[in-house]
Amino acid sequence: MFVKTHQGSSVDSGKHSLPTSRFLLLHAAVLVLALEPSGWAQRPAVNAADDRGTVSARPEGQLSARPTNGQARKLSIGPGDELDVTVYGVPELSQHVRVDTSGDVHLLLTGPTHVGGLSSEEAQAVIEKQLVEGRFVKKPQVSVFLKEFTNQSVSVVGEVNKPGSYPALTTRRLYDAFQQAGGLTPTAGKVSIAHPGQLQNATVITLSNDPTKSAQANVEIMPGDAITVSKAPIVYVIGEVNKPGGYVLDDDSNSETSSQRLTVMRVIALASGPGHGAALNKSRIIRRTTNGLQEIPIRLKQIMVGKAPDPPLQAEDILYIPGGRSNAPLNTVFNILTSAAIYRF
Repeated sequence: MFVKTHQGSSVDSGKHSLPTSRFLLLHAAVLVLALEPSGWAQRPAVNAADDRGTVSARPEGQLSARPTNGQARKLSIGPGDELDVTVYGVPELSQHVRVDTSGDVHLLLTGPTHVGGLSSEEAQAVIEKQLVEGRFVKKPQVSVFLKEFTNQSVSVVGEVNKPGSYPALTTRRLYDAFQQAGGLTPTAGKVSIAHPGQLQNATVITLSNDPTKSAQANVEIMPGDAITVSKAPIVYVIGEVNKPGGYVLDDDSNSETSSQRLTVMRVIALASGPGHGAALNKSRIIRRTTNGLQEIPIRLKQIMVGKAPDPPLQAEDILYIPGGRSNAPLNTVFNILTSAAIYRF
């Protein structure tokens, strides 16, 4: 490794020999840079367990999901970040710098260097190239360490108990963010993670009751990520059934093409069947439409014995099975829903 002198010749950087005037100039520059504020202290990483909320039909700790878009990302350098740049063998060129609003850092000898949007490894390669092209150092070895990040938080909104912004470090995981946000609500559905500068390529995760997918769900999150938890589709079965309540649908079971699409018979099975006093042929589906609420009578007795088609249910449908002497009006049905338990299957 060599360092260029004023006359254009190169000297061995292993001997750390620089012209006296240049040596003093570099030391003066390093001293000025050393007087800059050191930035903010990093927070310790949090290692938290999954917190799924309170109302669930399955054991705790079995939240699961699958990422459907996006892969693990390298942390990108951004404006306001603080970097430690080390040039091995030439300590006079090592310095602590802050990225300006244009994504540039101002380095000794090479001047403004654009590192915005780059990873540490990519920034190292850029600086090494500039040192070689400027004939300042031959075969340089540069290290760029991201000491502090301007945005050390992630936002969590939607179906969580305490929406807001929370501290995050590069080693944080999705479940950590859920726990800081007070856990997911019982109706939590898809999770969208928007990365800084990549809003059109958000990572989408689907919550599921399959425990084998739990590890896939706990994806890495980065400072600046925006996490949105949407409301899951739910169908309700109330009235004369053994386990009335709301049942959260996996997206697969709510798909038009899914072989496990939720039907009247399937939701009745989830509700442990009708009660002994159920008026099966007075059952009806209550569905929200653009024109208001629609009541759809169903011949449940015939459906149960295979003499009538098993109709599919849509998100937010209410399957109401009255008792033998009951024909409750809609307002009574909706009053029942306010206290209905929510189950995930």
